[in-house]
Amino acid sequence: MKKHTLLLTFTFIFLSSFLNAQTKKDYQDKVRAYKAAYITEKLSLSESEAQKFWPIYNDYSEQMVKLHREERFKIKKRISEVGGIDKLTEHEAKEILQKITLIDQNRTELKTSFFTKISKFLSYKKILTLEVAEHEFNRKLIKKLRGPKKFDH
Repeated sequence: MKKHTLLLTFTFIFLSSFLNAQTKKDYQDKVRAYKAAYITEKLSLSESEAQKFWPIYNDYSEQMVKLHREERFKIKKRISEVGGIDKLTEHEAKEILQKITLIDQNRTELKTSFFTKISKFLSYKKILTLEVAEHEFNRKLIKKLRGPKKFDH
């Protein structure tokens, strides 16, 4: 009986984590689709522009996410492994700050390269509109995720 209960519990945990991962992936796919629609609308991309733009944008976006994850998770993990910032040696803190600086430089280089590539077929006004649209979309997404503010009395 214990073996059966253990197997049932393991199966339930496995399936719930699988469904949670699937739900998370579905959510991420929806957000990407909404973002693509939002950007397309804001930029008023022609069919020709869209065909050139989206592969470059998707690659750029994927690389930016990788840099964000590296900074957020790997560095955070390293800090937590030693027991927090207070437990870091000066040398370890210096190394982490150097890594953060390098990631920031990589972001800047990636963005510059992206702008150079898309400026071959998009006007600078559309590129500026893209920058604004991305920030607007992110603000709207964060606002939606936070939901209505509730105050305790």
